Order: sequence, then C-alpha cells, then structure tokens
Amino acid sequence: MGAAPDPVGTLRAEYEALERAYSAGHHGVWAARRRAGLVDVAIAELFARAGAPPGTAVAAVGGYGRSLLLPRSDIDLLIVHEGVDGDVVSGLADALLYPFWNVGFDVGHAVRTPEECERARDRLDAEAAMLDVRAVGGEPSLVADVRRRVSSWAGRDPRRFVAAIRDDAARRADRFGSSAHLLEPDLKEGSGGWRDLHAIELIVGVVGPGAGGTALLRSRERDALDGALEFLARARSALHLETRKPSDRLVLDHQPAIAAAMGFEDEPRLIAIDGLMRALFEHARQVEFTLRTVIARFLEEASESATVPTTTGAALGALADAAEADREPAAALLDATEDLDPPEGGAWTDDERSAFLRLLRAGPRGSASLEILDRLGVLDRLIPAWADVRCRPQRDPYHRFTVDTHLTATLGAMGRILVDETDDDPVRAEAVKQVSDRDALLLGSLLHDIGKTGEGGHVAVGSRVIGPILQRIGLPDHTASLVRFMVSQHLLLPDTATRRDLSDEDLILDVAAAVGSQERLAALYLLARADAEATGPAAWTPWRATLVRELVAKVQRVLERGEMGPEVAGELAARMDRLRDLLRDAPADEVDRFLSRMPRSYLLTVEPDRVARHVATIAPPVGAREVRAVHLEGARAGASELLVVARDRPGLLSWIAGALSLAGLSILSAQVFTTTDGVAVDVFAVEGAWEDEIPERRWREFRGMLRRAVEGTISLEYRVNEKRRWYPAPSVTVPVTVAIDNGASDFATVIEVGAADRLGLLYDITRVFADLGLDVHLAKVATYEGRVVDSFYVRDALGRKLADDPADVERAVRRELA
Repeated sequence: MGAAPDPVGTLRAEYEALERAYSAGHHGVWAARRRAGLVDVAIAELFARAGAPPGTAVAAVGGYGRSLLLPRSDIDLLIVHEGVDGDVVSGLADALLYPFWNVGFDVGHAVRTPEECERARDRLDAEAAMLDVRAVGGEPSLVADVRRRVSSWAGRDPRRFVAAIRDDAARRADRFGSSAHLLEPDLKEGSGGWRDLHAIELIVGVVGPGAGGTALLRSRERDALDGALEFLARARSALHLETRKPSDRLVLDHQPAIAAAMGFEDEPRLIAIDGLMRALFEHARQVEFTLRTVIARFLEEASESATVPTTTGAALGALADAAEADREPAAALLDATEDLDPPEGGAWTDDERSAFLRLLRAGPRGSASLEILDRLGVLDRLIPAWADVRCRPQRDPYHRFTVDTHLTATLGAMGRILVDETDDDPVRAEAVKQVSDRDALLLGSLLHDIGKTGEGGHVAVGSRVIGPILQRIGLPDHTASLVRFMVSQHLLLPDTATRRDLSDEDLILDVAAAVGSQERLAALYLLARADAEATGPAAWTPWRATLVRELVAKVQRVLERGEMGPEVAGELAARMDRLRDLLRDAPADEVDRFLSRMPRSYLLTVEPDRVARHVATIAPPVGAREVRAVHLEGARAGASELLVVARDRPGLLSWIAGALSLAGLSILSAQVFTTTDGVAVDVFAVEGAWEDEIPERRWREFRGMLRRAVEGTISLEYRVNEKRRWYPAPSVTVPVTVAIDNGASDFATVIEVGAADRLGLLYDITRVFADLGLDVHLAKVATYEGRVVDSFYVRDALGRKLADDPADVERAVRRELA
C-alpha cells in the first residue's frame, strides 16, 4: 500500500486552489469559512494520526475559532488535556505544529487544562479568544468544559467584562487610530475595524439583553454589521494576497491594487481609490458607533433613559440637553431618534433650528452629537448636502481626516478658540471681540468645506450650495450673510498670506475690498485658525501664522483708515464694470489682464472713460528704454492731459518734470502710478506757459527731451537752471514745508511738500529723491493759485519704507528749495 496522503500538503494545495479560483475581491466571509473548514480537516487528521490519548482535545480559538480564516491569518490552536503526562502532551503538540510550520503556515498554540483556561481569563485577549473556542479533534467534552468555565465567569460579572472591552477598544483607538477616517488605516486593530466587530459579537453573545431586557443589537444594526464583516473580510484578504503577508495597515501604495481587486472603478466625482476608502469609512463608522451604542445600552440604568422624543426638534433638544450637561446621550434617546421620520418639507422648524444651534455652542460634546446624528442618518435629512461630503477622503499633504470629520473638527476648534482665554495668540482676543454673531462663526466652521464633493473647485461649489442650506435652516439675514461669506472666502487669508507678496499695496487693497469690514476680517482669521487646527500640525506653523497675522494687520489698517471698505469696494467694482462695458469689443481676457496689472489707486482716481483711452498706450509690453508719451484733450479748456508710460526707475518722474519745464509746459496736477509688473503710468494735467493752445512743436520738443534724458545724453539740471534765470521769482510768499509720515501707509513713506510755484519745482523735488535712491511709487501734485502741495509715496532701493528717522530726506528737500 502507498503512503497515506499528507493532510497539510493537501491543505496547502487547496489553499492555493482557493486563491486561484476567486479574485481577492471575492475572498469574503464565504472564503474565510471555507478556509477554516479545510484547516479543520487537516487538524483532525493529524490529531488522529498522532494517536492522541483519552483526556486530550484540540480546539480552534480566535478568528479560526469563529471559522474566519483569511489568506495569511494565523491559525490559533488550544490543546486541552486533563490528567495526561506532560511529555505526551508535548509530543502531541509537536505532531500537530511541525507539519504546518514546515510548509509555511503560521500556527499559534497554547496547552492548558480546563482549570488553567479559567485562570487565564484575567487577560482580556486570552478570555476573548477562548470564548470563541470550537472543538476540532479529540474529546469534545473537554472543549465544552472550557467554554462553560470562561463564559459562565463572564456572565457572572458582565459589567466588568463589558467595561474591559470598552477600555480595550479605547486603548486600541489611541494606539492605532480610527479605521473610519485615517487615510492609511489599520483594518484589524483600528477603531471600527475587525477587533471592534468581534467585540460587539462578544458582548451580545456573552451578556445577552441590556437594561430592562432590551435587545442589545437592533435588526438594522445587525444588517449593517454583516455588511461590514463582509467588506472587511474582502479588504483584509485582498491586502494579504497583495502583500503576501498578514498585513493589516492599508497604506497609500497598496490602495490602487486593493480598489481594483474589490471592483472599484473611477467615477465622475470619485476615483476608484476614494471609492474604496469611502466605503471602508462608512462601514468602520457604523462599527464604531454600534460598539459604543451596544455598550451604552448594556451599562445604562433604566432610570437614565430620557423621555422618548416624537419629533426631530424634540430629539435635537434632548441631545443638546445632554451635550450642555457634558454627558453621553442615553441609548434609548439614540434609538428613538433613529426611528423618527424625516422632517416634513424642506424648511426647519423653530425647535429644530434652536436645538441645532445649541449643539453648535456646546463644545466637544456638541461636535460629538453631530457625529451621532450623522451615524443615525439624521444630519443629511436636515442638511442634504452633507451626504456628498460624508466619508469623502482628502488627498493632500495637510489633511488627516475625511471631509466630514474635518468639518466637525473645525467646529470643535472654533468653539475652543472662542472661549480659551489661555490662548496666547495676540490676534485672537481682538478678533473674538470684533464678531458679535458667534452662531455664524460656528455654522461657518461646520460648513466651510461643504463644496468638497469632487465636482471641481470646492470654494465655487460651496458658494453655490450654501445658499439653499441657509434658506432651509432659516437664519437671520446677518447670520446667513456672514456664513455665506465665510464659505466663499475661507481660503482668502491663508492662500494670500503664503502665496502672494504682502508688500504689494494693491494686493492688500484687493483683500480689503473682498473682506469689506473688520467683522468679516475677524471671522476669516478665526476660521483660518480653526481650519488649520483641525487639518493638522503642518497647516499652522509659526511661519504660516506670522504671515497670516501680518496680512490681517495690514488689511485691518486699510479698513480703519477708510482706504477700502464697503463703499470704496463698491465704487471700485462699479468702475471696473463700467470699463469692461466701454471695452466690450476687446477680448475679455485682455481686459481682465489689464485690470489685474493696474494699481487700485489708478482705477479709483482716473475716470473709466479716461482709462479706456489709456488702454491702448498702457497695455502693450514696454521695452527697457521705451518711452510712450501721448497727449489727449484735457478736462478743462486750455489744459491737456499727458500720459507717459515707461519702465519704472529712480529719476523717471524728475526727467518728465524737467522735460516739461524745458518744453514750456506748466504742470497743473500730476498722478503717478506703478503697475504690478513695474511700469510707470504717469498722468499730468498741463497747460502752455506762453500759449493758450499748446502747439504740436511743444509736444515734439518734450518727447525728444525726455527720450534723451532716459538715454542719458542730456543734462536736464543744467538746462533747467539756465532757463530758470530768465523767469521772475514767485509772486507769492509761501513757506517751504516738508512733512514725512511713516505711519500713513504700510508700504511706503509719505512725503508732503508745500512751496511757492516756480519753474521746475517738481523737477527739483523729484531729483532730490532720485539722488537719495528713492523711488516714487505714487504721487499727487496740485497747484493752488501760486502754491504747490505735492504728496509722494516713496520707497528705498529695496522697496521698503524709509528708516524711522528720515531727517536726512527732509534736510535735502529743504536745502534744494531754499
């Protein structure tokens, strides 16, 4: 006769055949049970061949005991004996284990008597494993005795047992995190994973009904847990087969393969790997929530059960009561809330709105209550758009959580920021004072990323969907307006601060125009803080915090000084719309590009019809030595408008002023601007020094003189001084005044010069600035009956304001004008 077949070799072949026959996506509960059954046959055969004596048995424990063996999972055995010699038992163990080890199976084992099994219950893991004990070979009565001893002890002290499971789940959550929102979750040990599923089964199987005889697990929860078990079995099996080892952490690199194995495909608003993770998060959250609820149902005293609510408003009110009292809501309340029908119609009742806002104000307990409402399916009844962000992964370097978890975390962070007087942020306290509507801050925090639905830019989507949400809630106009603003502009401060040049005055004016008020600026700052805190440590580094605070300070000063606010912002928007209308025949993108280049001071001070005439001169690229000078009809009779466009450089304004003086053209007013790409746009009102109408030869003379000055082939200073000798002294006596203000602007030093009008006065002043290496960024020049008052916004060669003591500049100007 031939040798008897090797049962473990046969098992290995059948294992491999099972893997070939089914894709990883189908290695769910059925395959796990099939695998356990195959192991049963091999264990029983080996046990029989080993000549096991009476008083011995082999049992399956742990996952194998539950008949759930995944492709690379350990096979856990318990060898039970009673009154058998130790050497005999050791030999029996060797006969079972070595055949498995020799072909690569991972087998764990323990050898105990029934009494030793009972004593091992002090460790929860050992106790839990033995509660799943199942006879495979030998005397079944020994295994039954073990089960009776362990389960009866747990049944005699069920509160200790359930409390131990609760504490163990909490420890695992701290160590491994949550399978319900981490982008690289641990499918076995993480909260909401395989271990928690087992914990629920242990509680229900050992302790039975809860308080008052109520069933611990409701039918819909049982259905949800069955779905979670199947999903996790498939996911873990796919991971085992992909990695060829008992891996349980689903890292990013493995997610594409696991998604493909489980049949996930890219969808218009959800790529395959996000579909995988979203499904995982849904199942894991249901497991997390059910475990917590089952524990609460069992440990809860009947007297603690609240009055059963009959409306959504009453249920929300009861949840708010519990949150404000800083206690867990009663399980009976949660059961009743889940059974409620959706609210009639779209609009919220007064009770629903009032209770929901109370939850927002209730701090961490309130945020936790929102997560409960989400699990109960109530939150997306109240806010249908919530369904699109639930369990949606975020794949960027900063975010740790899914969209919905990030939103509730941001709400929690905002609640803390509003009340934490120990917070050492120097801007926080003032910002909190600026916002009178805390409900808006809290609701804006909860909904700021509601547009992250996979449809495109989340700010644009959020701005679109927030309107119907606010209308459904029925908030006061001011609250709704501030929430809408927070959703549409929540990235304004952090993105601007970290991506743009904060020394750009027009940038600050644009931000101020977008913000409009100090209250809205404060709301955005507080939201930026809360958003970053809920995102992760990399989102609010000292560097980022400093930049955001610098931006806030500059915008706040602009708003305080009235340089930008609702009225100014409205005027700017109206002027830009008017210009677009005047240039409607030009390509829209070219008009937008022109508007983005031009300083806001230019657009606010030069009328749109005049700007429209300037576009052809300003818009084309300007060469390094190119000078464009165009004269147009002036605003009043006898005066002309002169537009000069050239690359900005120190001394340019003085060259223009000198060339005008030498050409016999008097400056009535001047406005000097600089575009974002460094082009000077200087607008003058001029009149003839000798003629009522300026002849063309004067313009030719001016352009030729200016071009030669830019090229460096003429000395304007000598020519101006020579020409000045033929003119009489000023007819009015005006003292020279020089006022230097470093606080009027965050970006430049303002120098105001008053003096009697004279030939070449503007040239003299601006030449002093050029000699000192100062660049005139903005200038306003006006003449009043022989008296000139000129204001200049100047910066040094590095683009900074002047030093704190700019006395040298004042002395130089006075010396030149003396």
